[in-house]
Amino acid sequence: MMELEATPLRIAIVGTGLVGASLGLALRAVDEVDEVVGWDVDDAQLRIAVERGAVTTASASAPEAAADADVVFLAVPVSVVADAAAQVGPVMKAGAILTDVASVKASVVDALQQAVAAGVHVVGGHPMAGSHEAGAAHASGELFVGASYLLTPTTTTDPSAYQRLHSLIAKIGARPLAVDPAHHDALVAVISHLPQLAATTLMNLAADRAREEHAGLLLLAAGGFRDATRVAASDPALWVDICTQNREAIVAVLDEYRERIGALRSVVEVRDEVSLRQVLGDARAARRALPGKETVTGALVELHIPIPDRPGVLAEVTTTVGAAGVNIEDLGIDHAPEGGRGVLRLAITGFKPAGTAREALESVGYEVLERPL
Repeated sequence: MMELEATPLRIAIVGTGLVGASLGLALRAVDEVDEVVGWDVDDAQLRIAVERGAVTTASASAPEAAADADVVFLAVPVSVVADAAAQVGPVMKAGAILTDVASVKASVVDALQQAVAAGVHVVGGHPMAGSHEAGAAHASGELFVGASYLLTPTTTTDPSAYQRLHSLIAKIGARPLAVDPAHHDALVAVISHLPQLAATTLMNLAADRAREEHAGLLLLAAGGFRDATRVAASDPALWVDICTQNREAIVAVLDEYRERIGALRSVVEVRDEVSLRQVLGDARAARRALPGKETVTGALVELHIPIPDRPGVLAEVTTTVGAAGVNIEDLGIDHAPEGGRGVLRLAITGFKPAGTAREALESVGYEVLERPL
């Protein structure tokens, strides 16, 4: 019902490492994607991406790759996203979409918007999928299946462009979720950046103890320790960039984490078994309730939201639904013939999630009609 007419798409991927090459593999399996052009500063990574079929054509430069593309993905380290955007933005055609995969969004989205000419659309992106491995050799077209893929619309985001990118991301098996760029940075500091630093600290603590006290300590490492420290094997350069770009949010969550560790230390020190049991029980319950990557099933429900024709409405609606923890499977916009208003249609799987989305939207003043599909 909300399908757009399929037209052949030319995709450009700037940066063909793990995430970029995985995007290429996933996108090449999408029916309307006709060509995936790639470029990387590292010729070896680009060659591997071509050999593995992640890109159909290797370009000689980032601007060459982006020149005739319908969608350009910047899959480069966060510290060079602005430079990459400055290279491709001026050559992109009108109507094209510029997006990225960086795990920091406020500064990146701003850089992307400054880099493009009028008529080129910007939608920031961040796939919540990856690996401690690096490079095109480890790429997988299944990397994004069942994973959340954060999109960060702003008040200037073109609704049609957002709809097109949302649909494309859904077709690679990911779950698009809209988040405000600044709010995104605070959220990922908790669920991505802090775990990396915690794992790094624990791994270094154990390694130092092994050197100083007992060489056989790490031989005792079982599943729990290995699970908790897996991401400590990630690329240090990547994480230096992330910590630099998202410094304020990371420092804030580290401060809160330090306070909680201090409180837990006090509970253990004074043998407060009641409080300790409460802390452990709360964490156990929260961990068991953690959403998985399994495919969501249920009836498809369509929410109809009358909207005024003004900037920022799409961002407000989609981020409100995202903040409620609900995934939008598809979306469409019907414009009134006389202009000035329209209807935004959201497809959501399951009556309960649809009800949650409806309540969230009604709480901020939108009228919502719910219709099973």
